[in-house]
Amino acid sequence: MSGEPYLLCALIPPGSVDAEVGRLKAALFCDHGLASAQSVPPLVPVAFLDPGRVRPGLLSRLNGRVNAGWSATLRDSEWIEGHLYARVESGGVWTSLRAGALQECGLPGEGLFPAAQGFYLGCVDAPPGSRAVMCPPIPPRRFRTADLALVALQTTTPGGEWWNDLHWEIMEERPLRGRRER
Repeated sequence: MSGEPYLLCALIPPGSVDAEVGRLKAALFCDHGLASAQSVPPLVPVAFLDPGRVRPGLLSRLNGRVNAGWSATLRDSEWIEGHLYARVESGGVWTSLRAGALQECGLPGEGLFPAAQGFYLGCVDAPPGSRAVMCPPIPPRRFRTADLALVALQTTTPGGEWWNDLHWEIMEERPLRGRRER
């Protein structure tokens, strides 16, 4: 397939959180007909990267930036630059991962959506007037495991309705365990 490629570093949740976020995304699609809510799997976007700058071992090096025993909690929903997120409080984990990813291979331009500290729920196709009332309740779920992944995204309609023609694939994945202090 030809089209605009993007490489995203992201957190992939454990099964129970994946299912919970998946239900939220499905409800947004069913209740409001928003295709962008189903465009990507449940993930927390860390950073869009320059594929030419990604070197082997990136995910291992990012894992080393996090202390073992980390945890994160789902909070409320939030609109960021016209996109809906289920906010995640991570005690600095997301910030550390993002800083490391951007330092090593950040993309100088924009991605398809903002990399924000929360699960991407889409809804970019929601009419602006309806967004104020479109804040689904988010159960305060805590999780202590996740995978760090490089996700390839490709669309033939960048800048337009990209969610209608989006293909994604997990290119590399590793458990986010963090480093143990000695």
